[in-house]
Amino acid sequence: MNETPVKGLTVVTVLYRSADMLADTLPTWVRSARDLPVRFIFADNWPEDGCAKVIAGCLDDDQYTYLPDSSNPGFAAGCNRAVAAATTSHVLLLNPDVWLPEDALGRICAAVAEDPGTPLAIGLAMHGGEYVGIDLNPISLFIDRPATASRAPLGPSGGAAVFPTELFHRFGGFYEHLFAWGEDADLAFRLYASGLRTRGLDLVLPHAGGHSVEGDNKLQGFRAFLLARNRLLVAARTFTWPLMLVALPILALAHVALAARRVRQGLLRPFLRGIGRGLLEGSAARRQWTGERFGFASLYGYLTNRRA
Repeated sequence: MNETPVKGLTVVTVLYRSADMLADTLPTWVRSARDLPVRFIFADNWPEDGCAKVIAGCLDDDQYTYLPDSSNPGFAAGCNRAVAAATTSHVLLLNPDVWLPEDALGRICAAVAEDPGTPLAIGLAMHGGEYVGIDLNPISLFIDRPATASRAPLGPSGGAAVFPTELFHRFGGFYEHLFAWGEDADLAFRLYASGLRTRGLDLVLPHAGGHSVEGDNKLQGFRAFLLARNRLLVAARTFTWPLMLVALPILALAHVALAARRVRQGLLRPFLRGIGRGLLEGSAARRQWTGERFGFASLYGYLTNRRA
């Protein structure tokens, strides 16, 4: 067990068109925090929608930090900027469309104290299922890990994840070029390859999921583009060359299957643009990570790593 001292928890939340959702969820966070050593940092990538007013109405000035950025640098960059401002030993990355039961933060703080050096994957209930962390998938490369999965998580999902702050910094945080969707998987592969394992916490939080793109066809297309591109960039950055040689034909076949789905959704064009950009940017993305990479030994260890 790592003996990293526990010196408080900062809830880190990236906002984008989130005012209405946050007005519903934030009061549950405040009730859950009670007298715990918990602070809040909000990186607001769409400050014109009124989130600042919602936050000020729920929290005292000394309880939170608000970081607006109207340029919208993306979820990954927002997380990195907020974690850089944290002064506690641990950070809880939490999406704004997640509700907290009253005992949630107490249970999270207790789990952190039990093993301070290990990342935690917090469960999320969404779209009729329950998920804890990230799982490896032969078609989409990474998916939300079902709570009933027999093996332990590959890493935490960015929607509800606890990291020792120093560990997050040591691994460079999220790869900001990914912008959104896949940055947590990229970090998960890098952590796993370096021998760091993630614990799943027996706590499932209600999660709306997708509030920032819901009902907006343009943003749905942007999401399809990013997922297609980022899938290739995550593999290029984090896989060893031998695993890449095996993974490439599998990914090629998988993208044919995914393309059929995008046709039905009317999102084929942004999907194909994403593949093209991923192929063009793969080499540069790989050069930007020089640490341990996920190879066959990591893959075998992950597939045989049963949860405790």
